[in-house]
Amino acid sequence: MKSKVLIAMAVLGIFATTAQAQRPGRFHPLISLFDADGDGVLTKDEIDGAAAKLKEADKDKDGKLTAEELRPPGFGPGGPPRGPGRRGPGRFGPAASEYENPLLPKDDVEKKILAGLDEMRKGPRHANVSTNDGRLLRQLTEAVDAKRVVEIGTSTGESAVWFAMALRKTGGKLYTHEISPEMVKIASKNFKKAGVDDIITIIEGDAHKTVSRHKEPIDILFLDADKSGYIDYLEKLLPLVRPGGLIIAHNMRGPAPDPRYIKAITQDPKLETSFLLMEGAGVGVTLKKR
Repeated sequence: MKSKVLIAMAVLGIFATTAQAQRPGRFHPLISLFDADGDGVLTKDEIDGAAAKLKEADKDKDGKLTAEELRPPGFGPGGPPRGPGRRGPGRFGPAASEYENPLLPKDDVEKKILAGLDEMRKGPRHANVSTNDGRLLRQLTEAVDAKRVVEIGTSTGESAVWFAMALRKTGGKLYTHEISPEMVKIASKNFKKAGVDDIITIIEGDAHKTVSRHKEPIDILFLDADKSGYIDYLEKLLPLVRPGGLIIAHNMRGPAPDPRYIKAITQDPKLETSFLLMEGAGVGVTLKKR
């Protein structure tokens, strides 16, 4: 226990000393090493798991850690790779993430839902999407006019609430699967606080088995549960995803995705995949072609 505390203090100390060089709101490369859900915040569980993560980072198993071993994938010696939207020498201006982009509710319903999200973040949290990831879920759901969304991995319900914000507009429903009875209880309370419990159905149990209940066409399938299980969920539910529908997968950058899933969504001519928000946990957006 003492070693965990010391490691946590050391990690937080690194964050504190480097914060001066970071612009507010910019992604910190060290956070990605320990931030399992990619929300930019280290929870108690993530801090407690820091020791295991540090051991995993020791690739050559020599009992030492170099800067190269601590560097997250995609980050060069000078930080994230530069390109369109990255600040650096040349013609590119500031990154879009550097501009103020507040959440602006359109009406009282959205205001209540956003207030519910704020309250949820003050309570128990586990493996939730970041605000940027959540906004993307809402945008995609409303853009494709989704009526039926299936989510694998409810956790405490934050991603479900982002979906619900869009489903209020489209007249749709969300069916979310969760294996943990504790998470089901927390999520149920959170949905009521946000005023979206009437459009969300929680299906409790092992989703590898409970997904068999779905028989109707799916507009959006969202995967955010056991990473090694993504391929099984895809194989079982892809036939139900309508042509023009989307398969959205969280954690395409961290934790490391299952190579089998990546191959399945990138090597199938019937699917078209883009990887978005890769400065964080990463989101894979796959279109089932018409």
